[in-house]
Amino acid sequence: MKAYPQVDRLLDQSEKMQCCAHSTNSLIQKGLYRRYLAGDLAKPYPGLYSRHEYWNRLNGAEQSLHMARTLRGMHPDWVFAGLTAAAAYGFEHQWFLHHEITITLSTHGSYRPHDKLHVIYSPYPKHDATIASGIPVTNKARTLVDCGNTQEFRGALPVFDSAAAGGLDEAALMKECSLITQDCTKIIKLLRYTNAASDNGGESFARGTMIEAGFAEPRLQVVIVDPATGQQYRVDFLWRTDDGRSIVCEFDGTAKYVDPEMTSNRSIQETVQLERNREQGLRRAGVTDIIRLTFNDVLQIKPMVAKLRRSGVPMAS
Repeated sequence: MKAYPQVDRLLDQSEKMQCCAHSTNSLIQKGLYRRYLAGDLAKPYPGLYSRHEYWNRLNGAEQSLHMARTLRGMHPDWVFAGLTAAAAYGFEHQWFLHHEITITLSTHGSYRPHDKLHVIYSPYPKHDATIASGIPVTNKARTLVDCGNTQEFRGALPVFDSAAAGGLDEAALMKECSLITQDCTKIIKLLRYTNAASDNGGESFARGTMIEAGFAEPRLQVVIVDPATGQQYRVDFLWRTDDGRSIVCEFDGTAKYVDPEMTSNRSIQETVQLERNREQGLRRAGVTDIIRLTFNDVLQIKPMVAKLRRSGVPMAS
């Protein structure tokens, strides 16, 4: 294959600028396409390219932002919205939800949605956009409204929880609701359950799944003190039942045992022992049931429901 040093320079430059490679020079663009056909490059969006090894190191939110930064130059009239805007603001959410780039346009014009582009057609003046992570995006309130209307409840709740942790302007949110033609019932429900105390997007996703499955809303990040040692333990979820039981649910992941940042460089054996000590302390403090949920439990729903029912987690009244 004929070498194009300009292609490699463009790829290097795009990685440095955290965007995808695209050129208005037809020869360079053809060179990118040939490299893609040869299996050297990924093509995440029509006309946009990246080296496979670089692209695969990025999470879904980072990949969306890389594409959006390139598309900004190609389509200066676009305002990015929905999950793309949420990623730009750094709102917590599940990365696997990034199937497409989301923009908002006031009219259909010459753009048509496809499997990599979702268009929200509604009046949103370009001058109302703000710049976040290098791209023009809808304001925070409108971003939440769009996420709430385009995602499932459990997918949108992490975005709302994250926004609330940074100071959620409900008045601005309701104003944005009044400016669109869609029913905002979903937004009202999300506001009802939004909780800034949620520790991370994974826990918000789990809580949203519990609520959708009909379980009572748990208390979050409750501190429980071991009466024997005085050690304090902060639990992810807690229910206290009418018959006096205390049920704790911990949202676990493998990173809890293997990620050095989460284990403070302790060995797996040391981490497991600390978890045992924690469980014993919680039980001494009166916790009757301890449920451990994995991300797959929550994602698949049925395993989570089975575990919560087995422990007698109360249903919503």
